[in-house]
Amino acid sequence: MQWHILGAGAIGLLWAAKFQRTGFNTTLLLRNPAKLATYRGTFTIVESSIQESPTQKAQQSSQIAVPAQALDAPDCGLIHNLLITTKSYDSLSAFNSIRHRLADNARILLLHNGMGPQQAIAEQNPQLQVWAGSTTDGAYLNSAFELIRAGHGHTRIGRLNDPQDQSLSNQLISCEQALSHSPDIHATLWQKLAINCAINPLTAIYQCRNGELSSHAEYRAHMQIICHEVEQVASHLQTPLFDQPLIDQACLVAEQTANNYSSMYQDVIHQRRSEIETITGYLCQQAAKHKIPVPENQRLYEQIIRLQA
Repeated sequence: MQWHILGAGAIGLLWAAKFQRTGFNTTLLLRNPAKLATYRGTFTIVESSIQESPTQKAQQSSQIAVPAQALDAPDCGLIHNLLITTKSYDSLSAFNSIRHRLADNARILLLHNGMGPQQAIAEQNPQLQVWAGSTTDGAYLNSAFELIRAGHGHTRIGRLNDPQDQSLSNQLISCEQALSHSPDIHATLWQKLAINCAINPLTAIYQCRNGELSSHAEYRAHMQIICHEVEQVASHLQTPLFDQPLIDQACLVAEQTANNYSSMYQDVIHQRRSEIETITGYLCQQAAKHKIPVPENQRLYEQIIRLQA
């Protein structure tokens, strides 16, 4: 099986390593000519390996050989399987930049935060198999081609334009055992969106780790307001979230990732564009469409936009 990966960030390289170790032919598609020029055909992945007991872990470094090519490279053939792991605000333009190379009925899998781009690609390309996913894998880049795998999570995927299709889920289990099929990927994406709405903007505003949101009374009270508004929108759309109140689930996730800095926090701190538009922004768009007031989420959205500007 041949896979192309568009988005050589942490998640893109992590899945490149998974594909290669399974024996899938894999090619990285690099949009940045300068980054392509510095790539030597391999990248490093550093991950924990269990030694004599589960409590004894050592860092293991491996070299992963994966070829790369430029997006506009001539005569590179059709793409039948494409994984897009760019930032959510880039995914639609990234897809359109490679659209001309896609085979009829190609499979597209999008793994990124937020909502909006996945649905747009599926609606605009009914002839393609468009899949979306949600992952809790922990990974970050120490340098352009040095990947640190910080934690082993779970990935759920489903096909947007044919929820009953499990073919890709069944195939990808061979390279990622912690993967399952979602029969309602729309609800799965909403669950991830709800958690991101509750946690990410507040960590950027308060400049704190995830865990502080549940342990600090003021931060938790703020998160409670956000969660209530998110639940109102999800309820109106008849989209199930969790068996327990969203605030309880959000606090649980914050505690489980207590020492982590959210991606939005890191983007704001480093003066990069964040994914606020496809997270809180998407929620606010849905709320406005159905005339549901979400004043606190709207205020947070505008505040993050000002901060990153």
